[in-house]
Amino acid sequence: AIGKEAQAALVQKDYSKAKELFENARNICEASAVRATKAAKSVRKTNSGGENLSAVIQCSATLQDDADREIILPPPGSEGHLFAKHKANLPPFAQNYAINTSARMAEHLSITGGKWQTRFPPEPNGYLHIGHAKAMHFDFGVASKFGGNTYLRFDDTNPTAEKQEYIDSIISSVSWLGHRPFKVTYSSDYFCQLHELAVKLIKIGKAYVCHQAKAEVAASRQLLKGFQLHCARNNIFRQDAPLPSGAESPYRHRSVEENLRLFEEMSKGVWEEGSCSLRLKGDLRSDITSMWDLTAYRIKFQEHPHSMDAYCIYPTYDYTHCLVDSIENVTHSLCTLEFETRQAPNGPYYWLLHTLDMYKPVTWEFSRCNITFNVLSKRKLNILVTQGYVSGWDDPRLLTLEGLRRRGYTPTAINRFCLELGVTRNDNTQHLEKLERCIREELDDDADRRFAVLNPLPITITNHPGGSLPVECPSHPKFLGRGTRVLNFTSTVFIEHEDFRAVDDPTFYGLAPGKTVRLLFGYNITCIGLQKDAAGAIVSLEATYDLDSLGSKPPKGTLHWAGSDFIPGEVRVYDKLFSVEVPGKRLMPGIENDEIVDQLEDGGVDWLSQLNPRSLVVHQKALLEPLILDVAGAALTSRFQLQRLGYFTIDKDSNVQKPVLNRIVTLKESKELVALKNTDSKQFR
Repeated sequence: AIGKEAQAALVQKDYSKAKELFENARNICEASAVRATKAAKSVRKTNSGGENLSAVIQCSATLQDDADREIILPPPGSEGHLFAKHKANLPPFAQNYAINTSARMAEHLSITGGKWQTRFPPEPNGYLHIGHAKAMHFDFGVASKFGGNTYLRFDDTNPTAEKQEYIDSIISSVSWLGHRPFKVTYSSDYFCQLHELAVKLIKIGKAYVCHQAKAEVAASRQLLKGFQLHCARNNIFRQDAPLPSGAESPYRHRSVEENLRLFEEMSKGVWEEGSCSLRLKGDLRSDITSMWDLTAYRIKFQEHPHSMDAYCIYPTYDYTHCLVDSIENVTHSLCTLEFETRQAPNGPYYWLLHTLDMYKPVTWEFSRCNITFNVLSKRKLNILVTQGYVSGWDDPRLLTLEGLRRRGYTPTAINRFCLELGVTRNDNTQHLEKLERCIREELDDDADRRFAVLNPLPITITNHPGGSLPVECPSHPKFLGRGTRVLNFTSTVFIEHEDFRAVDDPTFYGLAPGKTVRLLFGYNITCIGLQKDAAGAIVSLEATYDLDSLGSKPPKGTLHWAGSDFIPGEVRVYDKLFSVEVPGKRLMPGIENDEIVDQLEDGGVDWLSQLNPRSLVVHQKALLEPLILDVAGAALTSRFQLQRLGYFTIDKDSNVQKPVLNRIVTLKESKELVALKNTDSKQFR
């Protein structure tokens, strides 16, 4: 109904009303637990020779279960596996290298027994983030669905960026999400085999040692781009056109003997770092730029976290990735879309396997996971960590898995988020609210209720009889079977500063002079006086309580509160890390905030300038319900709702002497919570 009304407003050119209605519809959809469904479609593929492949790829967007959400991949040993990759409209001169020979397929199946085998291959140069959780969910999920295996393989080919700390964290995060690898392997486990294959490539004339500097390589690639453009504009067949002078490396036609000698010298540390590299002799006329003589090996005098100091030359990702996929007999190599051209049937992934006569896995690419108000680039995350904008890789404001874990997210909530995202090839940015909804809905049922006051304002109850009056509170209002706990209504109680106003307002539900409110699960109190300091700030209140009000119908306002036996603690209230939905992109003048205009990264907004200055507010003088002390020394073991404040967990900095709480997620946003997010508490980044 809202959609039809919005469409009608659009037709009538009432754009402001249409926008408001569409935004309301979007908010309803995002908050709904009902999942969208879409009819499946089938696409029959043919190979480069025009032959029909028997496997029909069915793409389903139905969000009901794993089977509906996944792309249906060709099973091991099928014709769709034999023809590992298909692409329509290959250039006329291009070869499809992604076709397995019968001998290699038979060899592969004899080793795997026809089992599905996938891999999750993180580079240990940082901590995993929510995007990796999505990739894991797909990689492990595909294999698990068909009773197969998944490798956890560390792509450890760059020792300058890799640390044992990252390896340990990755293993911990994979396990935390509930994934169980078939084997844990390292690309460095295969360095000897990779070196032997490089020697083989030299011997068959498909690799050479090059002494060009980075600037010279870049210049030659610019010439090749100009050549491509010239041929396209003038309708020239590239394969027949001569390459421009300087497009080829001057070392490309060295003899096999000289290349073997130089590569051996590289291996022995004779040459200085950066002085030479081993490059693949690809196709300089290809429309895939990654076929333009990629680097296979480079010199790095750096100790490796796994192989230590055994090598001084290291293979590149482009060289290693496909070879180790083949060596480990991976059936389905699933990657994000930035690898699509590399894994094209006429790209370097399959060219290299074809040249070495090796088994070829199926490759399939899917969109990355981008989330509003965050960055997921490892380079940007590294800047945030190393330059002190956050406290570390596990800072709860980051969407690293360690950060989410410390903040209080659960594996089930993260896996549910990944499940609901599904796997598509459509590049998109997901709303942070979708992730928050997954944990909020889980905790709504699972988390017991507790009280805390973050910014305490003391109230003296002038007619209190002394001692304490017991107030029974349910542990969870929806599940009374979980029991109750008793809070003490003492002669001094505390409410939030923001829940009191010296001048009342009809829209205000808090306390004011002469006004009566209910203390949640407790008594009605009426404000009869207030005290101010020399600067005019309110420092305390006086009130009376109604002995007969316990259990009666409450007045207009109901407030959470603390007794004088509550314990002091620190509460860290986390909010969005960035103040804009897409950091680094400019909002142009005259354009609505939700109409983000893309900018080149170097020509757009400085993304660091868009950090939210209130992404973390620390309440160091909060008062906590005494029961919280029971779990104050056990980080991340308990999650609870602080009533009216949100869902919280115990931070790793917490102890019984000084409890420290992290806010996991807010309750459903309400106007009365806005004030609590803008308190005058200590703030640090």
